[in-house]
Amino acid sequence: MENKTEGNRNQKWKNFGVTEKFNVAFEGIFETIRTENHMKFHCFCTIIVCILSLFMDIGKYEALAVIISISLTWVAELFNTAIERCVDMITSEYHPLAKKAKDIAAGGVLITALNALFVGYIVFEKKIVINLRQVFMLFKHSYQHTVFTIFVLIIIIVICIKSTFKKGTPLRGGFPSGHSALAASIVTLITSITDNPKVFVLSVILAILVVHSRIEGKIHTFFETIVGCFLGWAITYLILVLVHM
Repeated sequence: MENKTEGNRNQKWKNFGVTEKFNVAFEGIFETIRTENHMKFHCFCTIIVCILSLFMDIGKYEALAVIISISLTWVAELFNTAIERCVDMITSEYHPLAKKAKDIAAGGVLITALNALFVGYIVFEKKIVINLRQVFMLFKHSYQHTVFTIFVLIIIIVICIKSTFKKGTPLRGGFPSGHSALAASIVTLITSITDNPKVFVLSVILAILVVHSRIEGKIHTFFETIVGCFLGWAITYLILVLVHM
């Protein structure tokens, strides 16, 4: 009976066209990205590396080394996930051999990840230093770039903290208040570019109204808004100090 079932599955797979086979393969990749946090991290790193490769002048062989390293890491993570699924399908109880199988597969991912890290360091180390100097000078002489960077950094940090505490959604509710953080950041930025006390007072009033609206709407607690304000002020003040050193 089992042989017949297996034969039907093999026949069904043979009947698949080229497009269906590609779809099945892509479904496996997407499923791994959806369900595995490590794969999400690999995906994020891949995007960052691709962006760096586009904006930095890397050679043909350097690009080849980066592509091979990324591919190996993805393949290792896919195989690791497949092995974990097979082990979980066979047994839901602890077994030394099951543990060894998962540990060995995870070791394969670690080796490929370390290889990718070393390759990335060799390829991008000098180029990143040179480009960081250029970016720093750009921020130092361009206020709008500094402001944009501050806002993006605040949003990223707020979302990361919310995901850690698992309260609310990235754009609504939770700890801390992103709106309060941005409001406090704007007050700090206005204070840094003007000595007019009237402008400062008006900006503070607007920030207070933002905080009050978040509390009144029961979206955030008073503590969440205060922490958000402190976070926004601290990040903005730190970056402004670094830029103007």
